[in-house]
This record gives sequence, structure tokens and C-alpha cells, in this order.
Amino acid sequence: MDLPLPHPVSDSLRRADVYPVGVVFDVVFDAFRVRLTTLPDDHIRFDIAEGPYARTEAVRIAATPIRAGVFAVSWVEADGATVVHVEDFERAVVHSYATLPNGSFLRMQGQMHFISQQEGQR
Repeated sequence: MDLPLPHPVSDSLRRADVYPVGVVFDVVFDAFRVRLTTLPDDHIRFDIAEGPYARTEAVRIAATPIRAGVFAVSWVEADGATVVHVEDFERAVVHSYATLPNGSFLRMQGQMHFISQQEGQR
């Protein structure tokens, strides 16, 4: 899968104090690539097309603002995996921490590649 060129982050995302809805972005981690879509009603959809973690799921999230444009986002997946992201829209980077059902722990960092920034508010 070819990645889109990184788009400049919109000023509204950089200054956001509420987690945005309607933003679509790819994140490239060493182990895999994921497309994240922020959805209404405190949900996010992740699509992992290839590799050992390949699947698509929409999950309920808790998003906590850290500062303008930076959010701690956490969720539990259907298989019991737990995920915490620090999503930094200003620097276009995601720090991800996940505990998998087998007990292994992943620490990852990846660049955001924006697909759509037609964000709204929750």
C-alpha cells in the first residue's frame, strides 16, 4: 500500500481542545500500517490491511485532552487487547501502547499521514 504524502495539519486540528470527528489518517508503525477514522459517539475505526494484526474494527474510545491538539485515546478491542494512543495532531505523530490478548506488550511510534481533515466536534 502506497502511503499518501503527509498533508499539512489544519490549524483547527493543531488547536483542537475536543477530540475531532471525521478525521481519517494512516499511521505507519514498524510492525504494521493502520488507517484510523474518528467517528461520532466516541468511536474510532481502525483498519489494518496486512500482517499479523490485519483486521477492521470500530471501538468505543475514551479521549482525554492533554493540551491543544494532543489527546490520550484509549480503547478495548473485541479480542481483549487494550490500546492507549497519544495522538499529537500538531506534530502529526502517534505514540501507541498496546497489551495483546497473549499478554505481550507493544510500544510503537508512527507518523500520521492525513487522508481527510473534515473534522467536526463530538
